[in-house]
Amino acid sequence: MPEPTDDLVPAACRGCKSGVDRRTFLSTATLVAVAAVLDGCTGSTAPSGLFGGSYGGPFTVTLASFGVLATVGGVARVDNGSGAPTALYRSGASSFVALAMICTHQGYYPIDITSSGFFCPLHGSTYNRTGAPTGGFSVSNLQSFSTAYNASAGTVTINRPS
Repeated sequence: MPEPTDDLVPAACRGCKSGVDRRTFLSTATLVAVAAVLDGCTGSTAPSGLFGGSYGGPFTVTLASFGVLATVGGVARVDNGSGAPTALYRSGASSFVALAMICTHQGYYPIDITSSGFFCPLHGSTYNRTGAPTGGFSVSNLQSFSTAYNASAGTVTINRPS
Protein backbone atom coordinates (compact mmCIF):
# COMPACT_ATOMS: atom_id res chain seq x y z
CA MET A 1 0.00 0.00 0.00
CA PRO A 2 1.49 3.38 -0.93
CA GLU A 3 2.39 5.97 1.73
CA PRO A 4 -0.25 8.73 1.96
CA THR A 5 0.80 12.01 0.42
CA ASP A 6 0.45 15.41 2.07
CA ASP A 7 -2.44 16.40 -0.18
CA LEU A 8 -4.48 13.31 0.90
CA VAL A 9 -3.97 13.78 4.66
CA PRO A 10 -6.14 16.48 6.29
CA ALA A 11 -4.18 19.26 8.02
CA ALA A 12 -5.40 18.15 11.47
CA CYS A 13 -3.95 14.66 10.94
CA ARG A 14 -0.40 15.42 9.71
CA GLY A 15 1.04 13.38 12.61
CA CYS A 16 -1.06 10.35 11.66
CA LYS A 17 0.81 9.51 8.43
CA SER A 18 2.49 6.53 10.00
CA GLY A 19 -0.48 5.49 12.18
CA VAL A 20 -0.67 5.13 15.97
CA ASP A 21 2.00 2.94 17.55
CA ARG A 22 1.17 0.36 20.23
CA ARG A 23 2.69 2.42 23.07
CA THR A 24 0.64 5.51 22.23
CA PHE A 25 -2.53 3.46 21.89
CA LEU A 26 -2.02 1.67 25.22
CA SER A 27 -1.09 4.90 27.03
CA THR A 28 -4.19 6.66 25.75
CA ALA A 29 -6.45 3.69 26.51
CA THR A 30 -5.06 3.47 30.05
CA LEU A 31 -5.69 7.18 30.68
CA VAL A 32 -9.26 6.83 29.44
CA ALA A 33 -9.84 3.81 31.71
CA VAL A 34 -8.40 5.62 34.75
CA ALA A 35 -10.57 8.66 34.02
CA ALA A 36 -13.66 6.43 33.82
CA VAL A 37 -12.85 4.80 37.17
CA LEU A 38 -12.26 8.17 38.86
CA ASP A 39 -15.52 9.50 37.40
CA GLY A 40 -17.31 6.49 38.89
CA CYS A 41 -15.88 7.32 42.33
CA THR A 42 -17.40 10.80 42.32
CA GLY A 43 -20.92 9.44 42.27
CA SER A 44 -21.90 11.72 39.42
CA THR A 45 -22.75 8.73 37.24
CA ALA A 46 -24.54 6.89 40.04
CA PRO A 47 -28.37 6.69 40.10
CA SER A 48 -28.58 10.05 41.84
CA GLY A 49 -25.13 11.54 42.17
CA LEU A 50 -23.90 14.79 43.61
CA PHE A 51 -26.31 17.32 45.01
CA GLY A 52 -26.09 20.71 43.38
CA GLY A 53 -29.67 21.91 43.40
CA SER A 54 -31.88 24.09 45.53
CA TYR A 55 -32.78 22.93 49.02
CA GLY A 56 -36.37 23.76 48.18
CA GLY A 57 -37.33 26.10 51.03
CA PRO A 58 -39.53 25.40 54.06
CA PHE A 59 -42.34 22.88 53.98
CA THR A 60 -44.80 21.30 56.41
CA VAL A 61 -45.07 17.59 57.14
CA THR A 62 -48.34 16.04 58.31
CA LEU A 63 -47.26 13.38 60.81
CA ALA A 64 -50.29 11.18 60.12
CA SER A 65 -48.90 10.66 56.60
CA PHE A 66 -45.82 8.92 58.02
CA GLY A 67 -46.81 6.18 60.47
CA VAL A 68 -43.23 5.58 61.59
CA LEU A 69 -43.13 9.13 63.01
CA ALA A 70 -45.98 8.36 65.44
CA THR A 71 -43.46 6.99 67.95
CA VAL A 72 -40.22 8.35 69.39
CA GLY A 73 -37.27 6.95 67.43
CA GLY A 74 -39.06 6.89 64.08
CA VAL A 75 -37.38 8.32 61.01
CA ALA A 76 -38.74 8.84 57.49
CA ARG A 77 -37.91 10.62 54.26
CA VAL A 78 -40.48 13.41 54.07
CA ASP A 79 -39.55 15.70 51.14
CA ASN A 80 -41.80 13.96 48.56
CA GLY A 81 -39.08 14.43 45.94
CA SER A 82 -39.05 18.21 46.19
CA GLY A 83 -35.72 19.98 46.79
CA ALA A 84 -33.03 18.36 48.91
CA PRO A 85 -33.83 14.84 50.12
CA THR A 86 -34.90 15.39 53.72
CA ALA A 87 -35.39 13.00 56.63
CA LEU A 88 -37.35 13.71 59.80
CA TYR A 89 -36.41 11.92 63.03
CA ARG A 90 -38.71 11.97 66.06
CA SER A 91 -36.24 12.39 68.92
CA GLY A 92 -38.82 12.97 71.67
CA ALA A 93 -42.56 13.25 72.27
CA SER A 94 -42.52 16.81 70.95
CA SER A 95 -39.05 17.16 69.42
CA PHE A 96 -37.86 16.45 65.89
CA VAL A 97 -34.59 16.56 63.95
CA ALA A 98 -34.68 17.32 60.23
CA LEU A 99 -31.63 16.31 58.18
CA ALA A 100 -30.48 16.60 54.58
CA MET A 101 -29.95 13.08 53.22
CA ILE A 102 -26.74 14.22 51.49
CA CYS A 103 -23.43 12.55 52.40
CA THR A 104 -20.93 15.03 53.81
CA HIS A 105 -17.99 13.05 52.38
CA GLN A 106 -18.56 13.81 48.68
CA GLY A 107 -22.13 15.07 48.41
CA TYR A 108 -23.78 11.83 47.24
CA TYR A 109 -27.56 11.71 47.65
CA PRO A 110 -29.93 10.35 48.68
CA ILE A 111 -28.28 8.36 51.40
CA ASP A 112 -30.24 5.42 52.83
CA ILE A 113 -32.22 5.30 56.07
CA THR A 114 -31.19 2.32 58.19
CA SER A 115 -32.33 0.91 61.54
CA SER A 116 -29.53 2.82 63.31
CA GLY A 117 -29.49 6.01 61.22
CA PHE A 118 -28.15 6.63 57.72
CA PHE A 119 -25.80 4.92 55.25
CA CYS A 120 -24.10 6.27 52.13
CA PRO A 121 -23.90 3.45 49.56
CA LEU A 122 -21.18 5.22 47.57
CA HIS A 123 -18.26 4.95 50.02
CA GLY A 124 -19.81 3.47 53.16
CA SER A 125 -20.14 6.47 55.45
CA THR A 126 -22.60 5.95 58.30
CA TYR A 127 -24.42 8.43 60.53
CA ASN A 128 -26.60 8.05 63.62
CA ARG A 129 -30.20 9.27 63.66
CA THR A 130 -29.20 12.78 64.72
CA GLY A 131 -26.79 13.04 61.77
CA ALA A 132 -23.44 12.54 63.54
CA PRO A 133 -20.90 10.45 61.59
CA THR A 134 -20.28 6.99 63.06
CA GLY A 135 -18.07 5.39 60.41
CA GLY A 136 -16.62 5.65 56.94
CA PHE A 137 -15.00 8.70 55.38
CA SER A 138 -17.32 11.44 56.66
CA VAL A 139 -16.11 13.59 59.51
CA SER A 140 -18.91 16.15 59.70
CA ASN A 141 -22.58 15.95 60.64
CA LEU A 142 -25.37 15.80 58.10
CA GLN A 143 -26.85 19.25 57.52
CA SER A 144 -29.73 19.87 59.90
CA PHE A 145 -32.72 22.17 59.51
CA SER A 146 -34.70 23.83 62.28
CA THR A 147 -38.19 22.48 62.92
CA ALA A 148 -41.40 23.79 64.47
CA TYR A 149 -43.85 21.25 65.92
CA ASN A 150 -47.58 22.05 66.03
CA ALA A 151 -49.07 19.38 68.29
CA SER A 152 -52.69 20.44 67.78
CA ALA A 153 -52.38 20.25 63.98
CA GLY A 154 -50.09 17.19 64.06
CA THR A 155 -47.56 18.87 61.79
CA VAL A 156 -43.86 19.72 61.73
CA THR A 157 -42.56 22.61 59.65
CA ILE A 158 -39.05 22.06 58.34
CA ASN A 159 -37.16 25.27 57.64
CA ARG A 160 -34.89 24.39 54.71
CA PRO A 161 -33.13 27.21 52.86
CA SER A 162 -34.38 28.05 49.39
